[in-house]
Amino acid sequence: MTTADTAALTPVRTPSRDTANAERPTSRFAGLRMIDRRITTIAFWALLVIGFGLRIMLTFTSAYTIDSDNAVVFLLAKHISEGDITWFFWGQTYGGTMLELLAGGAMVVFGPHVQVLSFVGVAFFAGATLLVRQIAISAFKDPVVGNVAGILFWFSGYWTARVGFSEPGFYGPSLMLGLLTIWLVLRGPARKTYLQWALIGLFTGLALWQSPMGIAMAAPAVVVLMVRHRSWRHYLVGAAAGIIGALPWLLLLTSGLTAIKRQTGGELVVRSFVTYFTRLVPAAFSVENQVERFIFAFVCLLLLALLVVLTVRRRSLWLGTLLVSTVLVVIVIVVGVNILLLGDSLRYSVFVLPALTISLAYLFTRIPFVSLLAMAWAVTFSFVQTATMFPTLHFTAEPTYTVGDIPGLGAYLEAHDITAAYGDYWLAYSLTAETNEQVTVATISLPRRYAPYEAAAEAAPVATLILFQDSENDKAVQASTTLPPSTRTIVDGYAMYTFAQPFDAYSYPWMLSTGIWHP
Repeated sequence: MTTADTAALTPVRTPSRDTANAERPTSRFAGLRMIDRRITTIAFWALLVIGFGLRIMLTFTSAYTIDSDNAVVFLLAKHISEGDITWFFWGQTYGGTMLELLAGGAMVVFGPHVQVLSFVGVAFFAGATLLVRQIAISAFKDPVVGNVAGILFWFSGYWTARVGFSEPGFYGPSLMLGLLTIWLVLRGPARKTYLQWALIGLFTGLALWQSPMGIAMAAPAVVVLMVRHRSWRHYLVGAAAGIIGALPWLLLLTSGLTAIKRQTGGELVVRSFVTYFTRLVPAAFSVENQVERFIFAFVCLLLLALLVVLTVRRRSLWLGTLLVSTVLVVIVIVVGVNILLLGDSLRYSVFVLPALTISLAYLFTRIPFVSLLAMAWAVTFSFVQTATMFPTLHFTAEPTYTVGDIPGLGAYLEAHDITAAYGDYWLAYSLTAETNEQVTVATISLPRRYAPYEAAAEAAPVATLILFQDSENDKAVQASTTLPPSTRTIVDGYAMYTFAQPFDAYSYPWMLSTGIWHP
């Protein structure tokens, strides 16, 4: 019997109706997932570009508000562009100036404009967004989860976007370097080349230089790397590169322990571990009602708990490392800041967003095309929150200051030939930046930022002190019997005092004013 005869006698098995019906949904589901993946990928890249452009556009609108912290960042970058290099945020022993160094370099070409600083700040958060996407893709082996996580992070509302385009100093670089370290450690094989160890060490060192939050994000990944790849030669390469990256911080550490000192003294404010989720993070999403805040906090903790479950079930180093980094960074923030964390500290929320958005993206992508609704929801929320906060949003050539008519005050001082003064913290550096340092104002309270401004105020022919009208400091001056005689003038809601020199502004107790302004 030939092979052909045998084949002819062999019965052909046709799939049963049940088998066919069982295979068809699986095939259909796979097809839907493929379409979902393509659409969400296109949407991700389109929204990334749109979000970048919108952030830059906002810097030309009334939504671009500046306070003294933001103004210090601009002044730092401006000084760097003029050759005055500094490695830390003025007046601090932490807070590296990577952002200001890059922005200062850009200002050499484009001039000292706040929009140049905003562009660099937004670029750091765009880099963080790409890393959130890549970490999510690697953790779940699913581009859809990564695309959704990236957009949920990128479009997480006005306040988190504002941290990028009106950067308080070192938040974007710290977050990006932490996520970059996680990605470099876990991608590819466990055993890394010498070049990879050098890069990981360098970025870890840079994270340490930038802030305690940066190293908190990066450190768990470094521990994973050292456990998975035990090689003293590679350790030495990584350590050498880390020393180079962290060199400014290490040099400061050798001069004293101020580099690891907490911001404020006293006992640890343990309650901040609660308010971080019940007050701080909800504020970033405009959740103010007490009941809603607690519900919001509960949801955040559930999302973190979901990551714990997924880490165990999937045995995922990606999720486990990110989760430990998130927990560690919250601990570092609470211990380091050592004040009760409330809504005015919402900038710290950016460090938990990667974990929260990845967990949320996983839930949204369990059903095809719900992912698109999630992305649309994130974009809509960001637009609605911005529009609600700025109902008369409009384009303007000048930035808006959080403490009143700073441009008007600056014009008044310039018209009266006042080039140096003392002032409340929350107006001092805003005024200095607004006048492009034609008028420099040294803060009278802690934190004292820049000594040359203090020297200029001390050397002025007449000592000038500018306070918020009816603020704590203004009332203290009016009631004081120890201050020398002065003349008080009200200018557009600010109280301006003039004293005969010499006037030792720092021999009196001043409060960090809350920035009350009376138009």
